[in-house]
Amino acid sequence: MSTRALKSMSAFERLKEAGLTDYEALVYLKLVLDGPSSAKEISESSGVPHTRVYDVLEALELKGWVEIGQGRPMRFKAKPPSEVINVIRLEHQNRLSRIEEVLLNDLQSIYDARSVEGSEIWFVRSVAGITNRIQTLAHSFKKELCIVMGNLDMTIYSGLLNMLSRIDQKKSVKILASQESFNVLKPLSSDNVMIKIGMNVIPFNVILSDKGEVVFHLVVGLDQPTEKRKNLAVYISDKSLSKVIYDYIDLLWRVGL
Repeated sequence: MSTRALKSMSAFERLKEAGLTDYEALVYLKLVLDGPSSAKEISESSGVPHTRVYDVLEALELKGWVEIGQGRPMRFKAKPPSEVINVIRLEHQNRLSRIEEVLLNDLQSIYDARSVEGSEIWFVRSVAGITNRIQTLAHSFKKELCIVMGNLDMTIYSGLLNMLSRIDQKKSVKILASQESFNVLKPLSSDNVMIKIGMNVIPFNVILSDKGEVVFHLVVGLDQPTEKRKNLAVYISDKSLSKVIYDYIDLLWRVGL
C-alpha cells in the first residue's frame, strides 16, 4: 500500500490523535497491514526515509507500540491494537494526572489569591458552560449551598442532582423550589439536603456557594418550544453581594412550605 493510501485511511488520523507523529503512524499502520518487517521493508512501503526509520521504530518501541525481534536483519512487529489501547489509556491517565497536579497544586492557589482581590462578573450563554459553572460551584462549596430552583431543565441540572444525591454528610444544601421543580427534587430530600416549596419563586435559578460565589440562571422564552429557548447565566464572585443574596434566600426559606 502506498504512502498516500496509508494517509487516506481514517486510522491514520486517529493514530495521530492518539499522539503519534506522521512517520510513527505510517510505520505502525504498515506493520499492522504487512506483519513483521525489516527496517528496509518498512522504509520502502511506508515512505519513511531510511535515515529516519530506525529513530521512528525506536520511538514506537519506547511507547509500547512495536516489538523488536532477534536476528539479522532485525525485524519489527506491531503490538496488537487491543494491547495498544491499554497503552494509550495508561498514557492519557498519566498525562491527565500530571496536568491535574499542576493545575490544582500550582495554578489554583495563584488563581484563588488573585480572585480575592476584587469582584468578578462573567456572562455565560452556552449550555455546556452554564452546566460546568453550576457543577463547579456545587463541587467546591465548603459547608452550605443554597439553591433557588424556579425552572428545572434536566439537560443542565442532571449532573447537579447526581452530585447532591452523593453529598458529603458534613455539608448541607437548602433548595427552595417551585411546585413543579419540587416534585422532581423531592426524592433527594435527606438530613443534609433540605427542600421546600417557595412561596414566591419566579422561573429563574440561583445557586449560591458559601465561598462568595453565585450563579443566576435565566431561561428566555419559557413559553416557546425547547429548541427556541435561550439560556443566560451570570456568575458573580463577590462576598458582600453574596451575603445580601444569602439573607434574602434565608428570608424566603423561613416562609417556605
